[in-house]
Amino acid sequence: MNNILKVFRFAGLSLIIISIIFISNHLISAIVDYNKGLISVHLVKKNVPKDVQVIDGAMFTNSHIGSYEFKPTLLQSILLSNDGIVDNGSNAVFYLILGSIITMLAYLKPKWLENLTENRLWQFVGAGSVLFFALKFLTKFLVDNCVDDLTHHAFKYYYSNIGDVNLNVMSIVAVLTVVYELLSYSRKLKQENDLTI
Repeated sequence: MNNILKVFRFAGLSLIIISIIFISNHLISAIVDYNKGLISVHLVKKNVPKDVQVIDGAMFTNSHIGSYEFKPTLLQSILLSNDGIVDNGSNAVFYLILGSIITMLAYLKPKWLENLTENRLWQFVGAGSVLFFALKFLTKFLVDNCVDDLTHHAFKYYYSNIGDVNLNVMSIVAVLTVVYELLSYSRKLKQENDLTI
């Protein structure tokens, strides 16, 4: 039991620290862009016919991607700085929430672990997955609406699919460690209960 509580505490605190560092970095960048009075984002023109050229048997397609520079409000700067909040922003908020819950359970409700079953654990993993995708869709919705308002629906945000891999890898390792430890502990408790019976 002591080992699982240590893993819980370290994983929870690690997730909180990682997310606070990322959120702080993003907010500082957003405030710098806001104070500078200029931000540049990559957008794609909507409803444009594809311009395809054939060069030596290969096809080149013009995607109509461009850079849009404007003076942002603070909210626009927070939403759109550092390639937007869709990838890393939603991840950081998810890891902050998850880390807070894990840390709270480890420090305030350690007895809760004694009654943990494998089914209950998978229910929490499912709820966490729903929260993760809900945050992804919420941030995408906010960014898309912000760009639609800025460009009067003429452009859409260009998602470059470049996320902060380090944040994701470190956080996923912490989350998987907690899930693995909980599964191991749950199975151990079940075996002890079976032996007792």
